Amino acid sequence: MFERFTRNARAAVVGAHEVAARRRATDVRPAHLWESLVSTDGTLAMQVLAQLGAPGEEVRRVVRGLGPQYSGVLDSEDAEALKLLGIDLEDVIRRIDQDLNDGCGAIPKGHKRFSPGSKKVLELSLREAMRLGDPFIGTEHVLLGLIRVSDDTVLETLAAFDLSPDDVRRAVAEADRRAG
Repeated sequence: MFERFTRNARAAVVGAHEVAARRRATDVRPAHLWESLVSTDGTLAMQVLAQLGAPGEEVRRVVRGLGPQYSGVLDSEDAEALKLLGIDLEDVIRRIDQDLNDGCGAIPKGHKRFSPGSKKVLELSLREAMRLGDPFIGTEHVLLGLIRVSDDTVLETLAAFDLSPDDVRRAVAEADRRAG
């Protein structure tokens, strides 16, 4: 399937591995794909977001502000509540990832596995490309895949710009019609 990805979409997937390594995560999660996807302006996904009023630098600022989190388990409100108790959520997540990595404390170099959620994003990206009639998987399809898995980091980022998943879906479909 990876051969169907455009150069920019491949870069986003490869970049997600780098984000996961920086975050000292044991696997590549949807939030890592999201952070990688929004890291570069000029892709169709970022053009769509900018046209919707979410310019790249502002999106990246929001994503950085959300910090690492486990989607569906902890969110920014949890982080704030823990902070009031003197608990650094980012440090807790880093320690959990270290403990899950065979207790050795260091994440091994090399290929990280995709979490089930990330695998689902990539599968849905293919489905979105097929639905739109595209013979390739571009950044816009990865964006739609991320929206369809309802990752908290993605949804919170969109909400910061008063955008809904439906807004993004419509904008991608319109951009695809104009391009095709």
